[in-house]
Amino acid sequence: KSNIEIVDLDELGKRLQDLETDQLLLVVDSRVWQHYQKALESHQPRNKNIILYKSLEGETTKTIEEYERGLEFFLEKGVHRKSHLLAIGGGATSDFAGFIASTINRGISWSVVPTTLLAMVDAAIGGKTGVNSKHGKNLIGSFHLPENVWINPSFVETLSKEEMDSGKGEIIKYGFLSQEAYDLIEKKAPLKLIIEKCAEIKESIVQRDFQEKGERICLNLGHTFGHALERIYDLPHGVAVFWGMALIFKLSGQDDFLKKLRMLEKGVGADFGQPPWLNKTFPVERIMEFVSKDKKVLTAKKVETVQIEKIGQFKTKVYALDELQKQLESKKEELRGFNF
Repeated sequence: KSNIEIVDLDELGKRLQDLETDQLLLVVDSRVWQHYQKALESHQPRNKNIILYKSLEGETTKTIEEYERGLEFFLEKGVHRKSHLLAIGGGATSDFAGFIASTINRGISWSVVPTTLLAMVDAAIGGKTGVNSKHGKNLIGSFHLPENVWINPSFVETLSKEEMDSGKGEIIKYGFLSQEAYDLIEKKAPLKLIIEKCAEIKESIVQRDFQEKGERICLNLGHTFGHALERIYDLPHGVAVFWGMALIFKLSGQDDFLKKLRMLEKGVGADFGQPPWLNKTFPVERIMEFVSKDKKVLTAKKVETVQIEKIGQFKTKVYALDELQKQLESKKEELRGFNF
């Protein structure tokens, strides 16, 4: 049974009213609260004790210190095992709030209302929760599946271009993982349909492989290099994933996929321009520093990457870290000028 539903605010109010709890812990991104306070307050259930915690904006909330602050805030107010937590915000908010839900009183139930495009198609679905370490993203966390993911596509109307681009980069990933998603993007289908399809694809993969023991790893396409590029060039997550896919296709000699990457970029109405490293020094050492600490590292010396065989079909390739570094070093000059 799917736990994802497309709802408007009235329907959301009804769903909250029907939750089997007398206490609702609300974790709302502070910027979302600024935009939507009135609308959210008017749809709050009247039959529950509501405790509101405004989290910091975006990734800034995903620290150990902020996690501790959130935990202690709720514990002081008197949380019980039947309390239900609701996260309202982007992927960072659901990561942070879900981690609180998974650990407070050894775990309480929770739901998500994703408000960014990235969260609607990817980050809020699948039960991965956590915070960042100074050594890398999402290295501290747990798997804790939300009971409900309530998607209201109208939230994208107040997103910045950067946030829309981030979601579009992640949507392009689904174009490579699924022929159905590829066809919708190629046809420039309405965004609502694309959001629904991507959410459905992710949910079905997660249902088959919750703890990423097998198939779920395909969702990391573009992420091995993407996480490094995100940190080095301060890029929105989905945009970094786009360039991470470009690097994987380039290293694998898959020029046809590079063409498809640009076609899908147009299909979602994005324009990511030139690679962030173009005509600068290609930062092999910094990339490898992040890759070696990434959670996709299998051992101290090996990393698993996701590669596409054809649309809708993937394989994984394990690289020894020093072999990957040598390969990047040998192509350093070529990569420095690589555009497509």
